[in-house]
Amino acid sequence: RKCGKCCRGAFGDNTVTVFPREIREVMVATGLGWLDIARPHESDDVDERGFFHTFEWALRKNESGDCLFLKGGECSIYERRPLICRTYPMRLESGRLELYECDGFGPGAMDRAEAGRMAEELVNRQLVEAGETASLLEKYEAFRPGRGASAPEKVYVVHDSEGSRKVLDRGGKCSFI
Repeated sequence: RKCGKCCRGAFGDNTVTVFPREIREVMVATGLGWLDIARPHESDDVDERGFFHTFEWALRKNESGDCLFLKGGECSIYERRPLICRTYPMRLESGRLELYECDGFGPGAMDRAEAGRMAEELVNRQLVEAGETASLLEKYEAFRPGRGASAPEKVYVVHDSEGSRKVLDRGGKCSFI
């Protein structure tokens, strides 16, 4: 039904995890830079240097917690939206279809052709996720656990399918280091 509730922070956790290739597609569509689009996903995994380690990127949100790309109640990157957005509120888990609670999903929301396209998207998402995971594991650089200190600045090491990147986060303002 495209109600957009899942894109709004007022209705719960609307974190959208994205893969590097999805970030690049949004970069092309918007002209924005990597860290204008995504930031390291929060993590409590800390190494001996005090760097936080994460395996995901998350789309940025605006001050109210809404997806950065929700404009006038509509997705401004709809044609380039991430796979998780394309398939929400559904996912495949061990080959079985699971549904998340969603006010925008209900009887009559999808015709047979649209259901077929969604099934293809779900299979595609599962294949992409498996490929991303395999690539991440090939490039993963292990770290020795340590303790994090509370500080206004955090250094994240983001492990993804393209390798590892360090990001300095100064209260939401991020830069590569």
